[in-house]
Amino acid sequence: MSYIEAPMLGRIGTTSYKTKLEEALRKQADDARQRLHKIFERECKEWNMSFEWLSFEGDPNLHLQLAAGTRDIIITGHDTAYYGNIREQLPEMVSKLLLATPRPVIICPDEPPAGRDVLIAYDGSLAAMRVIQLFVLLGIGQDSRIHVTSINASRELAERATHDVVDYLNGHEYQAEAHPITSDTHPSDLLRSQVADQNIGTLVMGAYGRRGWREFLFGSTTNSLVGAPPCALFLYH
Repeated sequence: MSYIEAPMLGRIGTTSYKTKLEEALRKQADDARQRLHKIFERECKEWNMSFEWLSFEGDPNLHLQLAAGTRDIIITGHDTAYYGNIREQLPEMVSKLLLATPRPVIICPDEPPAGRDVLIAYDGSLAAMRVIQLFVLLGIGQDSRIHVTSINASRELAERATHDVVDYLNGHEYQAEAHPITSDTHPSDLLRSQVADQNIGTLVMGAYGRRGWREFLFGSTTNSLVGAPPCALFLYH
């Protein structure tokens, strides 16, 4: 359930209005919870999947942190608002989830992606190394075509980075191919183009890395990709 707060200026009569507004927001959140429960239960049955429904009241980040301790992956919609007044931007909430939980986060687009290929964006950082290892250990994408890209102004560095990852994936029986890119263009624009051109279903990348990735994920261009993902985003801190 949403963490409901309705902050207001301290004027006469606002306390009663604030109480009524919060009651209405709680009712709205409860109705949404029941509706989503029915939809989720129906879709799980269609895919012959078992599920456990969890409902929280209070700080969502705290409860998600506790729940993540016995789960492998956190999956969220890109338009998820855990707070009733939607006062936080999604990138801030994703950042908190990544920092507070030891699990990878998958951000889903509005519609299921048409493709099944996987694109791994690699910048040579520790975060990028960790997300690739976790992706492999979870056994994700074993039946998919894997594309590895590295964006760098130096062609030599981009080629070295992509081939290192391809060698690592091949060693774990993944079939992968290198796509080094030499460019000064912002990574988010290039990655979005690659997703469209190569029919990508999942984009894998570390949540924190060198300046380019960090700025791309939680800076000025975050809303372009995380706020409106072109495919599923597999993120890990």
